[in-house]
Amino acid sequence: MGRPGYMSLYADEKTQQIFDEFVKIKGIKKTKALTEMLEIYMLCQDEELYTRLKKKSLGAEVAKQMLIQRTHKKELHDYIIMRLGTSYDADGNIIDGIETINAYIRNCSENGKGYTWFSTNVLSKGMNEKKVRNYNFLCESGENVRILFAIGKDVNDIVYSARVLEIVSESDGVTCPDCIDYVPSEFVDEEKKQKYG
Repeated sequence: MGRPGYMSLYADEKTQQIFDEFVKIKGIKKTKALTEMLEIYMLCQDEELYTRLKKKSLGAEVAKQMLIQRTHKKELHDYIIMRLGTSYDADGNIIDGIETINAYIRNCSENGKGYTWFSTNVLSKGMNEKKVRNYNFLCESGENVRILFAIGKDVNDIVYSARVLEIVSESDGVTCPDCIDYVPSEFVDEEKKQKYG
C-alpha cells in the first residue's frame, strides 16, 4: 500500500529528464506541476465529472472558489463590450447612444429594483453557450462581471459601465424574462414584439 498523499507515475526516461530540467529552469516544484497537470487532464477528459468529484472532496464553497480561480480565470479579467449606435424608441424617434444609456439609468431608478433588462440583437445567434455559463457562474459566485458601453463612430469612447447580474441568450432570441417594468418605456413595444438575445 502506498503512502497517503503520494502517487507513483511512470514515464519514459527522456520525458522524465526533460520534465526535471523544465521545472528546474522554471522554478516550479514538481508537486505543483504534477497536481496542475492532473487537474488539467481531468478537466479536459470530463469537466462535469471532475467538478462533481472536486465538490465532493472539498465541499461546494471551496470548489466554487477553486473553479473561479482556475477554470474562469480569463473571464475575471474580461469585459463585455457593447457599442451603442442609433436606435429608435416606440414612436419611431431616433435615439443616440447617450440617450439610450440615460433611458436604462432612468429605468433602474424608476422601477424600484435598481436594475434593468438590457437587450440586444447584435449577435445574430446569441452569445456562445459556454461563455454564458461561465459568466453566469461568476455572477452567481459574487464576482463583478462588467459590461462596458462604447459610443462613437471613429473613436469608441467608453461612456458607461454596468454590473451584469445574469445573461440570458438563445439562438432564436428571448424576450424580457422578468416584468416588462424592467424595460425602459422607450423600448417596451419593441421588446414585446421582437425577440432579442
